[in-house]
Amino acid sequence: MTRRTGIVAGIGVLVMAAGAGLIALAPPAGASTVPPAVTWSDCVAYSDETLEAMGVSPEELPRIRALLARTDCGTVQVPLDYNRPNGTKITVAISRLRATDQRHKLGSMAVNPGGPGGSGYLMPHELALTSPQFEALAEKYDLIGFDPRGVGYSTRAACARPDDDVTPPEIPAGPLTKETAKKIYDFQVLQNQTCWQSDPTFLGQLTTANVARDLEQVRKALGQEKLSYFGVSWGTLLGQVYRSLHPHSVGRMWLDSVVGPTANRLDSRFRDVTAADEGKIPRWAAWAAERDTTYHLGDTAEEVIALVKQVKAKLDAAPIVFSDLDQPIDGNLAAFLAVAPSPLWAEGTPALAALTTAKTGDPMPDALRPILIGDGRQEPTEPPADLPEQFNDAAGKAILCNDDTSPHDFPTFWKTYRSRQREFPITAGLAPFTQICAGWPIPAKEPFQLRKSNGSLQLSGHRWESPTPFPWIAQVQAKIGGTAFTVEDDIHGSVARVPECTEHLEAYFLTGRPDSGGCDGVTPPSDSAASAASTASTVAAAAESAPVSTDWAPSGNRWSWRKH
Repeated sequence: MTRRTGIVAGIGVLVMAAGAGLIALAPPAGASTVPPAVTWSDCVAYSDETLEAMGVSPEELPRIRALLARTDCGTVQVPLDYNRPNGTKITVAISRLRATDQRHKLGSMAVNPGGPGGSGYLMPHELALTSPQFEALAEKYDLIGFDPRGVGYSTRAACARPDDDVTPPEIPAGPLTKETAKKIYDFQVLQNQTCWQSDPTFLGQLTTANVARDLEQVRKALGQEKLSYFGVSWGTLLGQVYRSLHPHSVGRMWLDSVVGPTANRLDSRFRDVTAADEGKIPRWAAWAAERDTTYHLGDTAEEVIALVKQVKAKLDAAPIVFSDLDQPIDGNLAAFLAVAPSPLWAEGTPALAALTTAKTGDPMPDALRPILIGDGRQEPTEPPADLPEQFNDAAGKAILCNDDTSPHDFPTFWKTYRSRQREFPITAGLAPFTQICAGWPIPAKEPFQLRKSNGSLQLSGHRWESPTPFPWIAQVQAKIGGTAFTVEDDIHGSVARVPECTEHLEAYFLTGRPDSGGCDGVTPPSDSAASAASTASTVAAAAESAPVSTDWAPSGNRWSWRKH
């Protein structure tokens, strides 16, 4: 799945994780008495080429440079292992976008885009650049960006890879067989064990709870009595764990696209995500049925869904090979199109309609070209030398797998996978083909505990999204409290992108009063691809898909098809 790097693509990197069994909610005994401090240094002077590679348009360069000019950059030394606070230290890199109204400043607000493995170092600048409401908040708050341990300018994780002569198994088109699944599983074991052997001492300490502890060290180093926080996706889990570990350190906290309290158990998570994918299809089907004269998929939602099932079964039984595409197309493409986020409905629906009549040997239908071969945009062959890392796959994998308490053996995975095929006939094939933490050496343990506290907490959930399903918000409320805010869209992390929603967020951070209302968020397009493009542009990269380890859905505002 493609992943856009950069400032304008940071939010909504997707989610999950937590600690690896070395976590207790009380501070470890023998904690260091040496107070943490920030070592300030010159910020990186990014070239125009680099800023544009991060998604900043030429017209926005003066604004981003003005933001960078009022930025402080530094590092904080934190324990690698909080059970050995006076032992090895690692570095956490932070940025501080200084509030313009220092006399009336409300404090500092840390921000995190998700992942795990996503860089938040330049997220303050992204938010202020793309959201007038966050630009206003940057008058009253110092916005604190940071790279979690393992990522970006912080002490960085890296994975060794299997030898070049070891190739991943071929995944034939059509339903997954047990034999193929076992080959994929065995290759996953090899990948994970090779990765672990790169640096087990460091990789074993990459946990959500340790990132939360690092954030507490950052708060202390900044000299703040309390730290406010805005997090998206996995950043919401980080916020939940930080609040549970250090309840008296939290000021105002807003968590958008809330991760559930059992998301560290990947089998449970994938089941919930797949159920959410299946559950949102009727909404799209009703939209398509209203436009049956255009798409001819059926004039009721039930007819549209029945046709999707029929097309999926047909393509699974006999995958199509177009004359101008060297890739067999099976039923998962029909499922992929049926769960597309709403900004893409006006493109995905004619593509699905084209599948209903497509035949092997025919040229690829025009409606399928943007999905199967992309929009023609070329990625730079050589990125700028100073392009900051926006995602670290090794850190993401380590946090996910150190947190995962689900079984890692193949028989359990295969039994669960087959059960999901029966339970979710359209979308089950979009779930991962293997236990992604197979072979990870740390045994599964309870990684963290979540606790209620009395501080201010705002939670926002998106009724129709699937990466962090809407029911999770009630589960989090039951665990830690807070006030729920409902966004009536299917776009992961859109609260900071849609002005109608961001106005509520701005009001919360200015007043501290939680909001039990909601907003519409990103609305479905009317009837045209042009309308869809306009709708998609309002969220920019708000719903970019997660990296491979949490890669469950199409991108929020452009196509990114791969063999699922």
